[in-house]
Amino acid sequence: MPLGNAPLDAGNGVILSVLGAPGSGKSYFLAAMANQLRKTLPLKFNATFSDADATLNTRLRASEQQLFANSNPDKLQELQELIHKTQEGGDDFGYVDVNFGSQSVRYLRPFAFTMQVQRDHPNPSRRGYSRAICLYDNAGESFLPGFDRASAPVTRHLAESRALFFVYDPLQDSRFRVLDSSLEEGIVDKSHLGSQEGVFQEAANRIRRFAGLSSREKYSRPVIVVVTKCDRWAKLADRELIQRSPIVSTQMKLPAGNTVDLNALDMRLIDTVSSRTRDLLLRMTPEVVTAVENFSKRVCYIPVSAIGESTSVNKETGRPVIRPSDAQPTWAEIPFLFALSISSQGLIPKLKAVH
Repeated sequence: MPLGNAPLDAGNGVILSVLGAPGSGKSYFLAAMANQLRKTLPLKFNATFSDADATLNTRLRASEQQLFANSNPDKLQELQELIHKTQEGGDDFGYVDVNFGSQSVRYLRPFAFTMQVQRDHPNPSRRGYSRAICLYDNAGESFLPGFDRASAPVTRHLAESRALFFVYDPLQDSRFRVLDSSLEEGIVDKSHLGSQEGVFQEAANRIRRFAGLSSREKYSRPVIVVVTKCDRWAKLADRELIQRSPIVSTQMKLPAGNTVDLNALDMRLIDTVSSRTRDLLLRMTPEVVTAVENFSKRVCYIPVSAIGESTSVNKETGRPVIRPSDAQPTWAEIPFLFALSISSQGLIPKLKAVH
């Protein structure tokens, strides 16, 4: 399969946006994703993944440390105490106020990374190419009606994103949990936080407004539904498939005609897992699937577990606990790799799906 010869201009950046309802697990997903990418990209794809600005990434680095470099790694700790939710305001480096004369405007700070192909990449034409990655993560409250305004345009990045990550927690919905009574264990009731698909629909409406799309036009860029806590519900879809890694060794033919050994994303496996996950959501929470697919031409459903299967429940509080040393993320880096593989030719090779 040809690797492709489209250049990756070093000056070009990629904007990605994360959205989701309050309490959907965005902070845990982002911490696990970043931690996995720092290991997976150099080892599997001959590319570095580093912070472009230490200040911008302070909040994310702190979350990574709490989960994967905790000072008490073998001590049972409550999940809700390990990583605190993203706040709509405050001094957590998430927002910055800029003064324009007498008017103050609040902007969202992105997480900023650089990716650069290493000198040992098997394709010589790719060596040295790089990308700047801006990843925007709003508090869930930012997607509630009325929170984006002239003095705080904190979600305008949505219209510029190359891909959207919609983080969805199926276990917040009681209809999902009736499939298996064990799914009730350790679940903190978040129903008071509002409709998850409603948050997505509000974000979709803003994108249409910011990008000038009519109500009938579909969004042309991918929406990746990150379905969290798959360690709990994978058995309802296909646990064996989800436990397989979509990063596989393969051979690819370069434009020069020679063949090289490298790693690639198995798009066939990702498509199959996406289909199984979609079928489950369609059966239990059809309004989520309808909301996303009515908006975007291209939707992929990717199951993720930020911490793996090592959680237990504090019998006194009823809340989930974990020893940080036991955290084992599942598919946490795949949404990012998938998004990059379909937006930047050659940086993340892929085995094409068979339709």
